[in-house]
Amino acid sequence: MKRNKGIKSKILISLVCILALILPACGSSGGSSGSSGGEKKIINIGMMNAPSGFNPLEWTDVAQEVSCGLLFQALVELDDDMKYKPMLADSITTKDNKTFTIKLNSKAKWSDGKPVTVDDELYTIGLISNPKVPSTVASNFNIVEGLDEKGKNAAGGTDISGVKKVDDHTMTITTKQPMELTLFEDTIGTKLKALPKHVLQSTAPEKIYQSSFIQKPTVSDGPFTLEKYVKDQYVQFTANKGYFKGTPKLDGLIFKIMPGANITAQLQSGEIDMNDPNLGQIPFEDYSKVKGMSNLTTDSKGVQSTIQTLMINTKTITDPKVRKAISYAIDRNMIINSLLKGQGQIIELPYLKESKFVNKDLKPTSHDTEKAKALLKEAGWDPNKAINFDIPTGNKVREQVADIITQNLQSVGIKVNPQKYDFVTSLATAKKHNFDIYLVGIPVYPMNPDVSSILKTGQGLNLSQYSNPEMDSLLSNGLHQTDPAQVKATYDKVQEIFAQDLPCPSVYVQNQLKAVNKRVTYGKPKNYGMFIDVYKWDVQSK
Repeated sequence: MKRNKGIKSKILISLVCILALILPACGSSGGSSGSSGGEKKIINIGMMNAPSGFNPLEWTDVAQEVSCGLLFQALVELDDDMKYKPMLADSITTKDNKTFTIKLNSKAKWSDGKPVTVDDELYTIGLISNPKVPSTVASNFNIVEGLDEKGKNAAGGTDISGVKKVDDHTMTITTKQPMELTLFEDTIGTKLKALPKHVLQSTAPEKIYQSSFIQKPTVSDGPFTLEKYVKDQYVQFTANKGYFKGTPKLDGLIFKIMPGANITAQLQSGEIDMNDPNLGQIPFEDYSKVKGMSNLTTDSKGVQSTIQTLMINTKTITDPKVRKAISYAIDRNMIINSLLKGQGQIIELPYLKESKFVNKDLKPTSHDTEKAKALLKEAGWDPNKAINFDIPTGNKVREQVADIITQNLQSVGIKVNPQKYDFVTSLATAKKHNFDIYLVGIPVYPMNPDVSSILKTGQGLNLSQYSNPEMDSLLSNGLHQTDPAQVKATYDKVQEIFAQDLPCPSVYVQNQLKAVNKRVTYGKPKNYGMFIDVYKWDVQSK
């Protein structure tokens, strides 16, 4: 009997030990917040759209861009004070506005301990410009001497006349024509995110996109490394202890993917610590509720960074009169005043009202159903023809706007076939141009007037397949002008042609509410530059 009691005691002790090991692991899998004892410091951020991937050679959606920015450092990033802050580059300077000298931070290293050097930058530019690599970032590099209008190098490789290595941490990039430093910083500085040459150099360029590294990067020069991605649920990052600007104070960062209503609920419960205003919009009907939550600090100030745009496939809807009719049919006042409760901007041009480049002589198309019907009649529109309207899910407000647009179009005699997909699927479909109209958010940068990515022939985000030689010429010239008056005149003309052709009319801009839990002692949501100093983010100790 005593022997049995001894056996039972040993079994009980063993079970307790096993449970002690298992329970903490179970608790951490969801990304626990807080910091007490051995508990890890983790900040959870709510967002509505999953990233389409972790490929820094691509620039197709904001979630992907943000995720890549944590793993692969850009040269500079735009902060909410509208100034470019150094990231991997210590400095970018020029004496003639044509040759730009880039000095990398000499302390930068990859998470596997290898140094980050100019060779990594040259290797990455070689991939971006390689005709065998379908990089959407390439269009930003068409300004570089030695690359064609698509930013490609016909010969492939890293031998590009406008890109030179000076030493391991210094390089120069020469542009075809002079350009403003701020425009160079935005066009090249924010888009060039180096890949580790020592990891990928044995992979053929045409197979880079299929490589295991691009699917799940294992090496990072950013403040975090990728720990785990569960599709449409969460992205988990772990602190890069060797980050060159300083070891992150957090142990981890988690992007939790959820509908807008869940963002409100989880802000209240503390399951998420903040929202990303560009990716995790708080529903307007919840604004008062969120502002009243005692555990949060809220703010809605700042220049917005995303324009919701209606891409119109110009190969299937060829007549500008029909495209104008579509814009006339959209009741933007209802969208702003009824749906958004006044928390937004009525817009049609591809510029924010705060931009110094906006053409103030052009007014947004007013809601005019009779004008829309007249234009459709002039164009000989077939009222029996239905158009496919692709709508990405996840952003509740955008889905509601799409419903309004559908009703608006049907009211003027355009049959609409709404097709809703998750964001990643809808974007993949849009990139193949398998749609008639497509509602999507386009990131905007007030310091940069260039809209080549959405309007220039053959460019990566030109989902509407728009092509106009006069527009192409203006956009090319605009990149190389340094006289402010000349730049303004060029982009005024760009907007005039845009208003005539309307390949992708803007629909609305949403003023975003930003909320952060008071336990976060450093770090907050921002429209621009939210993660510039994420390595300093911290939370209260319990």
